[in-house]
Amino acid sequence: MPPTALHSLIFGLIAALFGTAGAALAPQALAGPPPVLIIAGLIFLVGLAFAGFLWWLAARSFALLGQPGTTPEHIAALRDLPMGLPEGTVRAILALIVGVVGLPLLLFAAALNLSDAVAGYVNGIIAGVFGYYFGARATTPDAQANRRVAEALSQEQRAHETLRQSTATAIEAATEAATRPAREADAMARLERHLSVAAELVENLGPAMPPGLLPAEAPAMLRRARDALDAARATPPNLSRIAEATVALTGASGPFATLLRLAAPLLPAAAAGGPLAGVALLLGFGWSLSAGAWRRWQAQLLDAPHDPSLFDPGAITPQEALARLTPIFAQALASLRDTPGFAADLLDMALRDDGAARIWARWGAGHFANPAQVEAGLAEYRSALLAGEAAGDVSAETIRSVTAGLSSAAPALRAEPPNAQTARALLAPGQGSAQQHAALQALTLLLGHLREARQDPMQLLREVTP
Repeated sequence: MPPTALHSLIFGLIAALFGTAGAALAPQALAGPPPVLIIAGLIFLVGLAFAGFLWWLAARSFALLGQPGTTPEHIAALRDLPMGLPEGTVRAILALIVGVVGLPLLLFAAALNLSDAVAGYVNGIIAGVFGYYFGARATTPDAQANRRVAEALSQEQRAHETLRQSTATAIEAATEAATRPAREADAMARLERHLSVAAELVENLGPAMPPGLLPAEAPAMLRRARDALDAARATPPNLSRIAEATVALTGASGPFATLLRLAAPLLPAAAAGGPLAGVALLLGFGWSLSAGAWRRWQAQLLDAPHDPSLFDPGAITPQEALARLTPIFAQALASLRDTPGFAADLLDMALRDDGAARIWARWGAGHFANPAQVEAGLAEYRSALLAGEAAGDVSAETIRSVTAGLSSAAPALRAEPPNAQTARALLAPGQGSAQQHAALQALTLLLGHLREARQDPMQLLREVTP
């Protein structure tokens, strides 16, 4: 390449790299001997080397973004950095270029035949760049330190939040694992309780109930509940399946809840808390009675045939025997009320199995129209005697105990404390349809099953949704 062409190329590169200073410097440098050209070429190569170095730094910086652990916050932070490089990198390279190129020019100003004006201009550039660079570094350490502290704190907070979430997840998983056996056992026990009640109502009592008394889907509920319980016993329990079967049995469409709603209107005045509270009190009283009192209570509600063992003749006084005379006997035997020994004789004959025949043989011809009238009057009289005995079984202590148990076991069916008269009304259901009376009788028979199984009905009422 001719020297003139080489001079022009080097002049253009120096002018592009150093601007006005290069334009002033180049003519003098290129007019010199060949060593000057070599120095100009070296300056050009130094510029290229720094450009390559800058490209290498940028490539390495972006390569770090592909490393594991890079977060969106790290990538977003690059928007505020020149060329995506760490803060201060570009300034440092520019200062380094000025120093690497400018200092040799000043040192060899005489050899390069640089005028004092050019040397002063280069010196001003070097002094300005170095002064700004090191001055800025000296005056901003606090800001940089604060920024680094803020970044460290932010990273620490993120790490703390991540650790907190991990700890919470671990604790939740450990708690779930620790409490799952207890929850499984409780869910299975609850399903077993209501499965036993449903089986008693559907399979044992259902055939004797009027059609339509129990929900049509009750057998299907029972079958699904048994399948869920059998599967839970054979494999790790499926809590959702157990809960689904339990909800079906204890819900408003379950057999137990259906009977509660049907029987409720028969006891409208039994409890201030409402009809359902009256049914709940009825079950609570039946559960709390002694064996003998329970038999009398059950016989009255079921209108069972006469059973002499339900009575204690010595516990009924002659005055009570006369006070409980029903209309047929009171009218037919009115002339005998004041006869000595009449009350004791009537009570003795009424409690015997052949009482109707004995009364007809003793007083029938002159007081009753026929033996059928004696049978009807005796049925009324025995019912009145049984009601009096059953009412005597309901003590004030029993009333308080049952009411307190109902309030704690089933708040939704909470009843106000009834007095003795209201409590005795539980033994005398009001008027209602045949289905309602059948539902009450079914609940009475169910309570007998619960007494034998030692299953407190209050626990069932707590878990059922009438």
